[in-house]
Amino acid sequence: MVKLYNFEKYFDCLLQIVPINIAALALMTIYRLFFFFYFADFGSLSGLYGDVFKAFFLGLRFDISVLAYVNILAVLIFTVFLAIKNLNLFKFFTLIIRYYYWFIFSALALLAIIDFGFFIYFNKHINLLIFEAFADDTKAIAATIIADRRFIPALIILAAVVFMFYKLSKITHKRLLNMKCYIDTQYWNVFLKITIVLTLPCLLFLAARGTISMFPLGTFYTQISPNQFINELSISSAHALTDAIQAKQEQSRGSADMAQKLKIDKQILNTSDFNKITPVNKEAESIKPNVVFIILESFGELPLLFNGEDFNVLGELKKHFDEDTVLYNFLAAGNITVHSLESTILNMPQNPFSTQITQSPAAYKQFSSAAPLPFKNAGYLTKAVYGGSLNWRGIENFFKAQGFDKTYGEGDIKNEYRHEWGINDAQFFELLLRELNADPETPKFIYAMSTGTHPPYETPPHYVPLKIIIPADLKRMMPGEKKYGKKIFESYQFANREAAKFLEAVKNSNLAKNTIVVITGDHNLREITAASDKELFKKYSVPMYVYIPEKLKKPFDKDAAACHMDIMPTLYDLSLSSANYVSAGTSVLSDKNHIAYNSDGFILSGDKAVLYNINNNFYECFNFDTKTKMLSKTNETKEHKEMIEYYKINLAEADIYLKTAAGKKEKK
Repeated sequence: MVKLYNFEKYFDCLLQIVPINIAALALMTIYRLFFFFYFADFGSLSGLYGDVFKAFFLGLRFDISVLAYVNILAVLIFTVFLAIKNLNLFKFFTLIIRYYYWFIFSALALLAIIDFGFFIYFNKHINLLIFEAFADDTKAIAATIIADRRFIPALIILAAVVFMFYKLSKITHKRLLNMKCYIDTQYWNVFLKITIVLTLPCLLFLAARGTISMFPLGTFYTQISPNQFINELSISSAHALTDAIQAKQEQSRGSADMAQKLKIDKQILNTSDFNKITPVNKEAESIKPNVVFIILESFGELPLLFNGEDFNVLGELKKHFDEDTVLYNFLAAGNITVHSLESTILNMPQNPFSTQITQSPAAYKQFSSAAPLPFKNAGYLTKAVYGGSLNWRGIENFFKAQGFDKTYGEGDIKNEYRHEWGINDAQFFELLLRELNADPETPKFIYAMSTGTHPPYETPPHYVPLKIIIPADLKRMMPGEKKYGKKIFESYQFANREAAKFLEAVKNSNLAKNTIVVITGDHNLREITAASDKELFKKYSVPMYVYIPEKLKKPFDKDAAACHMDIMPTLYDLSLSSANYVSAGTSVLSDKNHIAYNSDGFILSGDKAVLYNINNNFYECFNFDTKTKMLSKTNETKEHKEMIEYYKINLAEADIYLKTAAGKKEKK
């Protein structure tokens, strides 16, 4: 009999909590099976049962991850008592462990039932909309739930599970108090005991993390099949709730009143300024061209400025850059991918103080400024292609709400040489070309975003890169980069070469006569920094490449300043005739004075630039050299004042528009 808490009792305690965890894992698996048979459309699963198996295996990993988190407290208590060695005090803490397991496993059962009900109504696991129940008529929602015929059976099942775990936790408690240990460890050497004590937390951490990859197990990993239900099958209720809470925390940071921040009288603001119409375009009426808008991950402008024989980052794409139109005085909407995604799809600037719309209830509303709408009104088929998981930041819901008829992610193409963020760029362009060629008689608008040029900067093992010797001046602008080196530019180069193959395929087919292609970047390379104000533009800039069929070509001012929210208005002008649209941006084809800006308050127009700090309304004025892309400080001019006024009014009006539009009823 054990008379004090020692390693023998520690090891015995670990054994005693195994049965209740096995029971919990078994119930989680039974729940997933029930979920599958309840919701599955077996007609759509034909030929995809291999993916179903993958989903169940991934679901098992999710469940083990949840259990690992659950057991952290118990294992921590067991470990701490190796130092305290007080058996009487330990007996008290076993009571805490008993009720802890009962409460946690009961809560998980309740969460599973809530998630099941949520899926019935929304065909999605728990997400941000769960919090809308508290902002809406909560009593009415509760009454609706109670009136559902499935409510009573669910309540009975929950009561049975709670009672079962009450009994199991009571048995576990009794076994923890049993001073007879089943395994004799008194002859184990000290080294072995220490190894077990130190290894167990590491194994628990690994199980909780769910993977040895860069990112812990989460809904991000569930894009395993072209069938959306299969992808949903593996997600655990706990992980779904965690994602929703994280998104809510981001949202709860709030969104400032931009007019107030910028000290603008709201009486002078008028969001009707955003209502626009394209010019008459007889050629576009006749051709009804396909429009493909591609955003390449980290396709920053700075590396292109150094492109050459020894630093060949463009590869075959240089030929197309030389043949077609490229705007280099161009700004990304913000500093992260979702900034560019929202700005280009909503035709609005990125508010520096707002949370991401894709992770807010507004993601489920349709904005009148949504990029696909003018094309849908003109009879186009609209598609969104993403090179990663459509569960990332909830973008599939966002895409569908904004009017995309079809959405495609990494699960829609054979997954060869996947990197941490999705399919590699060869597969991305293969998927894009496949969807462009599908249904050739129907004009298409395709919005596509890749994920390739992203840490850890991987390329397929068969890829042989062109010569890369990083220029000293470029290295100087990447002072914090110590890890990836040439890999950064090899993945950047690989993406560009695959883009070139896509353009070749378009130009060498019938698509050449009826397809417009725009390629830009979501932001510059993450490692790029500005050592001084004079290099600010190089920190923010991405190029805008445009291929236009001969009959649709119009004169471009290649030196014009532009930004992400100007792309869709330009595409509307090129491809549609007398089409109404809503946008805060301006077509590059217009003869207006072009003013571009980003979420950091960097404003660009012609040979002038401003850096505006919204927090203190302080700004600095610069001259901009359009050839060297360098800035030099200067005194404020009339042009600078006009740029600042435009920036403040445009940003404040966009803030009002987005908040007003987001408050409208959800599109059915």
